[in-house]
Amino acid sequence: MRRSFIATVVGVVLTLMLSVPSTAGQRDETGDILDQGGGPVLVENGARLIRTSHGLSARIAMPTPEPGSYTYPTAGVAFSGAGHPEAYSLWAFVFNYPDQCDGPCDANDLGNTPAQGGAFFVAGHLVGGPHLVLSGQVSTQSAPFVAGHAPLQNPTGAEVHLAIAPHGGLDPALLPELIKTPTQPSSIWWTARFE
Repeated sequence: MRRSFIATVVGVVLTLMLSVPSTAGQRDETGDILDQGGGPVLVENGARLIRTSHGLSARIAMPTPEPGSYTYPTAGVAFSGAGHPEAYSLWAFVFNYPDQCDGPCDANDLGNTPAQGGAFFVAGHLVGGPHLVLSGQVSTQSAPFVAGHAPLQNPTGAEVHLAIAPHGGLDPALLPELIKTPTQPSSIWWTARFE
């Protein structure tokens, strides 16, 4: 009976070990989330980026901004201003070859430029509680949000800017576009950079 129990435990442990994905070549990074407009640090190490040879996994966690306490978009998908719940989306701006950026990597390095940059929708969420958590992936197979932008080609070496875009209060008539379309100006986004 004891041998049977030990054999069962060993079998379960081996099965669990074999079912865990390999982390070889994986790089896990954390970064600060900056307040709207690239302001001061809002949350230290509130952004996480996991790089593998096949893609990126991104996660941000920050306190949900109080409705009416921050700058709302002036363009993009229509929104109703402050409300409850409010909508947010997570975007990744990937610069495949950051050494080719003309100065700091920015919007001028997106598309068919030497830096081969692309914008990707990562996640969207309606938030009514105290914590805003957005997560998702961009793979080498993901299509960029904008036609003409470069796909993810260099996940382990790319410079990545994560951006949280506010969309204002929920208007069910605007779903799913409300959380899948960037808002403007981009200067009101919360950001995290991984160089």
